[in-house]
Amino acid sequence: MDDAGPLAKTSAASRLRSCKRDVLDRWTRRVLDDPRAPAPLRGERPMLVDAVPALLEHLIEALAASRLAGEDAALRGAYERVEDHARRCVTRGRCIAAALRELSHLRAALIEECVAQGIALGVGETQVLHAVVDASMWTSALEIERATRAALEDSGARLRLATQAGGVGIWDYDTVTGQLRWDDRCREVCGLEPASDVDYELFLSAIHPDDRARVQEAVRRSQAPESGGEYSIEYRLVGLRDRIERWVCVQGRTFFDATGRSVRMIGTAIDISDRKRAEAARLDDLAFRDRFLAALSHYLRTPLTAVTLASSTLVRHGNLTPRQATSVEGIAASARRMARTIEDLLDLTRSCFGDSIPIARRPGNLHVLCKGAIDELRATHAGVPIRLDLRGSGAGLWDPERIAQMVTNLVQNAADHAEPGSAVRVAIRPRGGDVLIEVHNKGPAIAPERLGTLFEPWQQASPAEGRASAGRGLGLGLFIAHQIVRAHGGAIEVASHAERGTTFTARLPRRGAAARG
Repeated sequence: MDDAGPLAKTSAASRLRSCKRDVLDRWTRRVLDDPRAPAPLRGERPMLVDAVPALLEHLIEALAASRLAGEDAALRGAYERVEDHARRCVTRGRCIAAALRELSHLRAALIEECVAQGIALGVGETQVLHAVVDASMWTSALEIERATRAALEDSGARLRLATQAGGVGIWDYDTVTGQLRWDDRCREVCGLEPASDVDYELFLSAIHPDDRARVQEAVRRSQAPESGGEYSIEYRLVGLRDRIERWVCVQGRTFFDATGRSVRMIGTAIDISDRKRAEAARLDDLAFRDRFLAALSHYLRTPLTAVTLASSTLVRHGNLTPRQATSVEGIAASARRMARTIEDLLDLTRSCFGDSIPIARRPGNLHVLCKGAIDELRATHAGVPIRLDLRGSGAGLWDPERIAQMVTNLVQNAADHAEPGSAVRVAIRPRGGDVLIEVHNKGPAIAPERLGTLFEPWQQASPAEGRASAGRGLGLGLFIAHQIVRAHGGAIEVASHAERGTTFTARLPRRGAAARG
């Protein structure tokens, strides 16, 4: 196509402007129907739909300027507007592949519409058309590359700041070549200088001998495709230069090629030595406390047994006056309370060392066991009526002494928190293969925030929740009751409301079952 006269050239640009809407429609169809588009984008709104109309107008202006002799300045101005417009376009989307693909469709749509409309483009016009589209694509690509590089640099700087602030080390292991890269923090954790060379064998030599096999096995597992590439482990390092022992938490991921072969591992390392030392100190404190309680309980048992025997002998054979008998009975009652407290401490010690409370099941009647425990409580709580409601059968496999201890603790707790003048109600009834023991009292509701920790040791009621229990101020009663129910394979729950009162419900299987958490 040779260039025609100036009038024809001007009319070609005018004709393109008149069918601008048709060009845009054709471009939109091409973009949406492009089989090269990623599946999630196919059929969606074009990324540059808001930018292309102005770009098309700039292109038509460049075509018009190119047809006028001596209008090089006007043509350069059109190119500058196209390039400026391309820079603004990249802010609308950072997908360089999609942007270039849509711009190439604009070129094709223009040529197709010129053919459909019979618009003859000369050689110069065709060159301008390609040059304008190429300029837009080139500028867009450069701007997107610049913006992407800046974003990556910014992201890298943020990552470095974050890892430095958090004391996080970054490592990268090429499992094909064996090359291992550590940042300065990883070197520091291993007791190395910042410029020290590292390799996988050096890394293995830094691991505590007792942990080395475990770490190697974790690395091996993470490199199997079925593991998903996850790598997470805590272990000890012994500084290669300073010989300081440190604990580290290492997280990473293995990457695989198309054949499932491990090709790379990337991850982080955090020094958790302070946390481990704090945990060890806490465990030492707990162990010391538990050993102290166990020793104290055992040492108190001997003199307490002597007091109990002496008071019993005096009651039976001492020819005491009524006043003396009352005093001796008070001594005996105090000794019994102390004995129960010592047993609670021993049970707590067993639980803290990971052992459940020992029980010895044998056939028995739960009704008889509970009635015996409640009769003893009635004698010591004359001011609090205790009502017992027995239903169904109480037959089953139980530890008699532990069941009595559990019922005593629950009823004792209910009596201590009951409203003055109100009764504590104990109901025993069957449910399926279980027996339910319900202990209810009217009184202040238990605070909702305390319900989650009620069965933990050392939980004592606040003054607003009830009176302090005479002789049972350690806060172990509910904890021991809960442990006894668990040891029988059951569970215990509590419901507390200001209007309806508080009910503890212990569910006990009639036959032996494994303890449950």
